[in-house]
Amino acid sequence: MRTVAGDPEPLLEPDTADEAGTAPADRRFRPDVEGLRAVAVLLVVLYHGALPGLHGGYVGVDVFFVISGFVITGLLLRERADTERTSLASFYGRRIRRILPAATLVIVATVIATYAVLGVVVGDPTAVAARWTAVFLANLHFAAIGTDYLTARQPPSPLQNFWSLAVEEQFYLVYPAIFLLAASLRSTVSLRARLVVLLVPVILVSLLVSVVQTGTSPTTAFFSPVTRAWELALGALVAVLTPTFLRAPARIAAACTWVGLAAVGVAAVTYTSTTPYPGVAVALPVVGTALVIAGGTPVPRGGAESVLRLRPFQWFGRLSYSLYLWHWPILIIAAEYAGRSSLPFHRAVGWLALALVAAYVTQLVVENPVRHARVLARSRPLTLLVGVGLVATSLTVALVAPWIADPPAPGGAADATVASLPPAELLKLVAAAPSITSLPAGLTPSLTGVHADWGGPPPRCWPTSGESTIPACVFGDRTSGRTMVLYGDSHAAMWFDVVNLIAALSHWRLLILAKGDCPALDLTFQNPPGYGSPTGPFTACSRWHTFALDRMRAAHPDLIVITQDADFAPGGLRFAPPLWQTATEATVRALPVPADRVVILGNIPQTPQGGPQCLALHPNDVQQCSGPNSPYTERRNRAERAAAAATGARYVDTVPWFCSHTCTDVIGHYQPYWDDYHVNATYSLVLGQVLADSIDLPSYPPLRTATPAPTPTTGTG
Repeated sequence: MRTVAGDPEPLLEPDTADEAGTAPADRRFRPDVEGLRAVAVLLVVLYHGALPGLHGGYVGVDVFFVISGFVITGLLLRERADTERTSLASFYGRRIRRILPAATLVIVATVIATYAVLGVVVGDPTAVAARWTAVFLANLHFAAIGTDYLTARQPPSPLQNFWSLAVEEQFYLVYPAIFLLAASLRSTVSLRARLVVLLVPVILVSLLVSVVQTGTSPTTAFFSPVTRAWELALGALVAVLTPTFLRAPARIAAACTWVGLAAVGVAAVTYTSTTPYPGVAVALPVVGTALVIAGGTPVPRGGAESVLRLRPFQWFGRLSYSLYLWHWPILIIAAEYAGRSSLPFHRAVGWLALALVAAYVTQLVVENPVRHARVLARSRPLTLLVGVGLVATSLTVALVAPWIADPPAPGGAADATVASLPPAELLKLVAAAPSITSLPAGLTPSLTGVHADWGGPPPRCWPTSGESTIPACVFGDRTSGRTMVLYGDSHAAMWFDVVNLIAALSHWRLLILAKGDCPALDLTFQNPPGYGSPTGPFTACSRWHTFALDRMRAAHPDLIVITQDADFAPGGLRFAPPLWQTATEATVRALPVPADRVVILGNIPQTPQGGPQCLALHPNDVQQCSGPNSPYTERRNRAERAAAAATGARYVDTVPWFCSHTCTDVIGHYQPYWDDYHVNATYSLVLGQVLADSIDLPSYPPLRTATPAPTPTTGTG
């Protein structure tokens, strides 16, 4: 049985002499395309390894997308020319043999290694990501994470690099069927012409969506198959136009290859993490890659192929798929074990060498043997069965691992109920916390459940980044004639559960006005991650301030509690404490209550070493996670204290609720943090009595068992 195999994936081992991934009129093997794979994977790997000066190496993924579209179309055209048919079964059989073996190995190894090295705090979300990755929906999963206020601030997943593979597989799910439809139409117009008519609108529409969505939701745009479709479609168009490029003058063709390669290089060294991407910026590396491939079609003397065909480029090109899969999880696991989000280049080099070895062994032992197995090539049912088995293996490991992973703590589960502590007892626990050496039995909340222990308001009362209004969400004792307002950013939202309980038990109505990354102060803040242009002004926050003040004036509150954390101005610079103090004073004076009915709830200390994840790494030496409060947080809190004194507002210092002479991540049998700078719901309820006393609502019953929050009423007022 004759097989026409190719490697349409970016990040794949390149085509060998007997496996064509080019259009019929072209050479069966393109060493320049092979070399481009090497350029692409080295850009991505060295960028993730923090090579100095390579701030835009992420464009390597876009190079891969163009190559993928080029090769997949060449494969389909060549099969059509040789057999006068297009077999989707054969196509997907080749994809199974090519993609799944190495991908399954890396997914399984990453899940196991994450639990073994980093523990359940990182292992559990990695297992969740593995389930999406196994079925090629990783990009949708990471887009959802990246646009969620809370999860967007978590460290990157060890499997996040699989997003690009998911985009390609989604493209492969649609494009071959479109190709088959175009080929089956009865028309006097050639198949190539029909494909041009199909591809050009896809390119234009997808690029337009990319530009628009990058300006409104850059995280969604980055991971979306819709915004990336034009990159693959442009590569496909290059393959379709192969006969045209073959007639190009040699000098012009050679110049195009160098201009294209230079465009990729310029993007790699001039783009940064703040470049709006993909948007318009992605056109430079994408069009550049298309120029290299198109210009190399007639094999012009003196073109970029003279460099790209050199042995090192060919070797890395063959290894590119496995190297891409391995390098990211290895780097991320190593970085998080070191307590960092990334490693500096001098520390990453050794891990990149390990990734290179893993990639070489994977190619030698897994990729090539399965890819070239004759028994699989001759049996489509057997290939399908192998594919189902590999996907099932990844899913099984991802589903079973959380159940069998040993928790880092030596003790049992968290308490089912939580009671507030009297101030004296709380301070006694805080004072004794530095003497704790190991995680206590019954750590509350448990490390496996801490990320589900968020005490914020219901979603409809918690505006998204782009929203500037919410319904009139009323909590507490809704029949009361006294009203309190909780106002600020996520550091106001994190206190919602306990403040709601205090309000209900003290017979006060509660209005919650909290918006992530949008403090109560009338300053211009920076856009949050995943929304708007990076480092740009958060205009939705400014609109929210107007709405919140109008809502408070209409509610005629008797008490307003403001608390906040976010403090980055556009461009990524922090506000100076004197400016913060001045803005706080102005905000207090603008509120619709006398200053003595305003409580400024000081910011909690940031956990010194990473909170729950640090505890997972040091279950038998928890003081490794202790340390002093952040000097900047202390200066910020002093500014707010001074603003309270200047206006007559009350200031509440929360630091003694977490720190004695040092700040710790275990207090009694409680773990107080949700991440490294938000309190979790459990510990906020533990603080119920001391918080109630601090805001002058001492009717809060001591040692009251926490209860679920009441359902809010909503309206238009």
